[in-house]
Amino acid sequence: MMVSEQLDQMVITAATPDGAMTAELYDRDQVRLRFPGGYRWLDESRLPGQLEALARVLWARRMREYYEILSEDEDERRTAEPEPVTEGQWEFVERRAQIVARGESSDGRIAISVRGMQEWTVRVQPGTLREYSEEEFAGTIRSVVTRLLDDQFRQITELKIDLGDRLD
Repeated sequence: MMVSEQLDQMVITAATPDGAMTAELYDRDQVRLRFPGGYRWLDESRLPGQLEALARVLWARRMREYYEILSEDEDERRTAEPEPVTEGQWEFVERRAQIVARGESSDGRIAISVRGMQEWTVRVQPGTLREYSEEEFAGTIRSVVTRLLDDQFRQITELKIDLGDRLD
C-alpha cells in the first residue's frame, strides 16, 4: 500500500483523563467526538480546557503514527521531520510554527484555533450545551475542526509558494 493510502487510512483515538469525551481522527481531517461519560453531564466551564487537552493528545498521536508510517516506507526509524539545512528551510519551519489556524461554527458558538499545531484554544459560548443536542454538538465540532485543518493546510501551501525554490 502506498504511503498516501496509509495516511488516508490512519485512525487516531484519544480520551480525556476523566473519560468524559473521546475523539477519533480519521480520513486526515475528520473528527468524531463521543461522550461515554454522558453528554448531559459535561461541565461547560471545563469543556474548553478538556477539548484543548484532547486536541493536543490527538494531534501528538497523529504525528507519531505519521512518522511510523514514514519509517516503515523508508526502512529507517523517524520520529520527527529532518533537521532543516538551508536558510529557506529554517525560515519555513520558523514561519510554520507561527501559523494560527482557525475554525468556527456557522453560528459563532464554537471556535477553535491553534498556533503551530501546538497551542490549542477552544471557545464555547455559554449555554451551547443546552442549545445543542449531543449529535449537533459533535457534528459542529467536526465541522469546526475540518475548517481549522483546511485553514492550516491552506496557510502551509501559501507559505511553500511564498518561499518557492528557497526550500531546496
